Amino acid sequence: MSRTILLLGSIFTVFGTVDAFAAQRGPGAPAPACAVLSLAEIKTITGIQGYVNASTGDEPGQGAGGGSSCQYTGAVFVGPKAPMVSLVLIPGKNWTATARTFKLAQGCNRETVAGVGDDAFFESCPASKPLRSAPLYVKVGSNDLIFQMDIEAPVTESTVRNTVIAIAKAAVAKVR
Repeated sequence: MSRTILLLGSIFTVFGTVDAFAAQRGPGAPAPACAVLSLAEIKTITGIQGYVNASTGDEPGQGAGGGSSCQYTGAVFVGPKAPMVSLVLIPGKNWTATARTFKLAQGCNRETVAGVGDDAFFESCPASKPLRSAPLYVKVGSNDLIFQMDIEAPVTESTVRNTVIAIAKAAVAKVR
């Protein structure tokens, strides 16, 4: 119980605009990561109006680095398509710095991204036809964020990266 209160307390500190949402969070409610950016913001940033859902992927403590995640998606069967966007929020674990120390697989590299948070980098591995963008790790204050986006033709890895960076910049502004 005290760990839950401590976790919620850190969420309140990080997200002044999420206080009512986090206080009422119960089973089945969206994860804190879903409170970072709204569907409307994702639509505006991506220029894709087909996003209809922001759903919890991982509960706090269960996602990458011990964070929570949110997946923004379009209609599944009928309606406009929208490539999945994934946002992971990791409060207070210094995950971006830790991720920089991991040994990379053969051919993979880290590409620093300037102007996004306190520290940011893509972790890229060669793939002939990648399904998803390279993950973008971002340090902002005491929090870390990870972003990815599906690659759906006609877009390419490089054009998706520009969109991922734009999403990251918007999220950083909210988390600061």
